[in-house]
Amino acid sequence: LHRNTRIGIADVNPYLNCILCGGYYIDATTIIECLHSFCRTCIVRYLESSKFCPICDVMVHKTKPLQNIR
Repeated sequence: LHRNTRIGIADVNPYLNCILCGGYYIDATTIIECLHSFCRTCIVRYLESSKFCPICDVMVHKTKPLQNIR
């Protein structure tokens, strides 16, 4: 009835990597509006010059973007 499926690291790697730096998440941080995740340092640095998600372009809080990441 239930079949065990093996999943390799190559299968989950795309879900563990920050698209801003290319490395594994360090202090993973998520944008509330779209639920995309990044390294905290990467997204904080990125949001200093942009108010839009680097993946889907949704606006991260208009006046205080750093308040809408967790």
